[in-house]
Amino acid sequence: NRETWACTATAEVTIVDAAAVNEAVARAEANEVTIGLSADSVAEDPSPSDAYEKPADGAFDSLAWLIWPTDGLDALLEASAFRIVSVDSEVVGESPNRGTASWTVTVKLTDVDRLRQLATQAHPDEAALIADSLAAAWERAADPFAPLRSIPGIDWQPVKVEVEHLPARTASGIR
Repeated sequence: NRETWACTATAEVTIVDAAAVNEAVARAEANEVTIGLSADSVAEDPSPSDAYEKPADGAFDSLAWLIWPTDGLDALLEASAFRIVSVDSEVVGESPNRGTASWTVTVKLTDVDRLRQLATQAHPDEAALIADSLAAAWERAADPFAPLRSIPGIDWQPVKVEVEHLPARTASGIR
């Protein structure tokens, strides 16, 4: 408990229906909520440079905006297995309709036993592996590719999943 871990998933993605991807972006824009936060006690209007930038014209360029790295983690969050520290996603195009997508979720563990329990419930045949490896527990407790499953108009193939411990730095900054 209280350790920091990160899970990075990578997939090869092909746009098979650009119209469906563009419709998903339009729906997301229609449901968008903007919150202007300020360090001052008096709220300021966001400047135009702070405003959301619409994805480029290509459907593949819009893909990064449609990936929400925490998709599929609801049960772990509700069980207080961990809390999310940060999320990041990146899409690298090889062509206008093909490329690589990756996303990382960094968490602070709060209940390792609950994480292992949820993983074992989902994969009882792998209980020994889950008991031996926290990385295996996280990977089996939640589908690492859930963020792509809800995006219409794409085909994808998993490339890799990496779960790693991020050791805390000492006060001097040395690990």
